Amino acid sequence: MEIIQIEKDVLDAMFERMTYLHKTMFTLFERIHNKNSGDWLSLEETCQILNVSERKVRNLQSGGRIGFVKHGKRSRYKADDVFAIIRKGGVNVE
Repeated sequence: MEIIQIEKDVLDAMFERMTYLHKTMFTLFERIHNKNSGDWLSLEETCQILNVSERKVRNLQSGGRIGFVKHGKRSRYKADDVFAIIRKGGVNVE
C-alpha cells in the first residue's frame, strides 16, 4: 500500500469541490424526475439538463438523435430522448 500526504488546504478544497458536485447532481436529478417522459422541453431546459450549449442541442436535433417539434419559431424537445441520452452516458456517446 502506498501512503500519500496531502496538505490540509488541498484536502479541504477537494471536499468543497465534491460537495459542490454533489449538490449540482442532486439538483439535476430533481429537475429530471419532475419531468414526465411524455413532456416536451424548451431549448433552455434541454441545455441545462444535458449541460451542453444551444448549438450542441441543435446538432443533436439535425443529427436525428433527439426528437423535436416546431412550435412557432421555437423548438420543443422530447423528454424521452433527453433521458435516453443521459442513460447512454451523455451527449458525446455515439
